[in-house]
Amino acid sequence: MRAYGIYKVKEMYQPFVIGRERLLYDLLKEDEQHNDSMPEVHYLCDRLDELMIDDAIIANLGKGFTSIETRDGEYKLTHPVKGSILISLSSYSLNVFCDGSRMLDLDLFVALSGADDRFFAVMDGHGEWGWLKPVKTTEFRPYEETVYL
Repeated sequence: MRAYGIYKVKEMYQPFVIGRERLLYDLLKEDEQHNDSMPEVHYLCDRLDELMIDDAIIANLGKGFTSIETRDGEYKLTHPVKGSILISLSSYSLNVFCDGSRMLDLDLFVALSGADDRFFAVMDGHGEWGWLKPVKTTEFRPYEETVYL
């Protein structure tokens, strides 16, 4: 079974995080034990919109699964060949447990990245992390020239 914590990085901080993903991983792997209570997570990550997550899971991901159960921010999706995904929603993260083929993970990542491009996943206990959707460009400018007229 694979366990993930998936967070949505705030748009204003995404350019800063790019290239520093290891630091974000180190922070978020600590947060998994504290369950969204760290102030750094509140600062760097957006609160998750339950309707957006529900739409991404049910509309995008649910098409390929034979069984979908929902209850109070929790989802269980079952596929006869791939296996099952259990998803629970908290304020700042999705806690995901995939039991079966790695295709489950890919299906989930594609569904979520279709909803937004700022999701960052941390795999529990395996030292794996990354953006669900590849980052194309950044507008990061560490400093800008100030022009006085």
